[in-house]
Amino acid sequence: MNFYSYRNFLLIFILFLLGFFPSCSQKEHPSEKEIRVFVYGREDGEPIRILGQKQINLDESPEMETLVLFQSGQSEVLSAFRKEGSSWTFLWKLEFFLKNLGPMYYDGKQNKWSAGSISGIEKTTFAGDCLRRIVLAELPGDNFNSVFIEVLSEEPPLGLFSVPMGYRKGKKIWDGYQLKEHEELKRSKRVEFEYSAKEKSFRIFPTNPNYSQEFVFNGWEMIANLPMQPVPSFVSLDVLPKFEIGKESLVTLQLKNRGNYVSLTYLSLSFPDVGSLRLANETQGVRLYKKGDIVYNVVQNKKIPAEYPLLEVTKEGWANNFRYGIKFYYTPITTDNPRILFRSTYKFYQEIISIPNQYSIAPYERDQQGFPSYILNQMKR
Repeated sequence: MNFYSYRNFLLIFILFLLGFFPSCSQKEHPSEKEIRVFVYGREDGEPIRILGQKQINLDESPEMETLVLFQSGQSEVLSAFRKEGSSWTFLWKLEFFLKNLGPMYYDGKQNKWSAGSISGIEKTTFAGDCLRRIVLAELPGDNFNSVFIEVLSEEPPLGLFSVPMGYRKGKKIWDGYQLKEHEELKRSKRVEFEYSAKEKSFRIFPTNPNYSQEFVFNGWEMIANLPMQPVPSFVSLDVLPKFEIGKESLVTLQLKNRGNYVSLTYLSLSFPDVGSLRLANETQGVRLYKKGDIVYNVVQNKKIPAEYPLLEVTKEGWANNFRYGIKFYYTPITTDNPRILFRSTYKFYQEIISIPNQYSIAPYERDQQGFPSYILNQMKR
């Protein structure tokens, strides 16, 4: 084969590959018109300027999703799409507003954000003016990526400042705006953060030993990993057979302590849709309360008769990264999808601390004892 024949063969082969694998194009994303309709529900409006896109897995589905970062007016949007055949499906969006969008950089010497750009502090390729940094990372128990972003905001009296935000499958799990009163943020105007691939956790102010703080994921939200605090974290919930009115199911809950060692942790499971409950075996430290039994309500500050079944576990000596399983039988009587509420409490000196609490950003309900509690059986693994 001479040179020209080989060149023609190679050209035809490359064109064949491009035609055979169209979905591999890294530039493939919805058109600006499609994005406007998906995100805003209309074809007209402010022009859309696409800043970047990335293909990555964002949920349990094996198909890859496409993240598109764009600007429109005074807003900057990170949106997620999935290609299904020849059409796109819109999954979710994260939209942030900044009055004066434009080039900005952080001046570490002056501890402030300044307009313009400076050599050596160029913006990364997949970032915007408001969304300064986008980190795609796996959380414990996941085989897909969640989205963590550094958001630039402006509020008096702080002025311009940036904080981290975290989203799992488009739902908020970390709200950096809760750090607005943090002493170091007031000084530095920036909450830097870094991801640990080994621990699958995040740390804010990683280079400042006085303020460095790790955050871990407990299955619902990111929790500050404080000394002498356990962080009971969701691993799995198995129901066999699946819940059905009038039929008994074996429920197995697996938890892992992603926090620190603690001598005593209390785990509470409540069943507001009533039903029948019994223990799977004789387990030390597990107590069952039936409807009508006396329990203590922290809001009313008095003992009350239980309105529905309650399972309380006293876990002693729970070390970091150790698992703990709870088994019980439950028979629903009002619905095939009964709610199960979960919370953990521990004692810090004379104070009782609960997770979740009033600062939690994950959805919760208050149980019959007045404690905020996660809705356990909305979880999936």
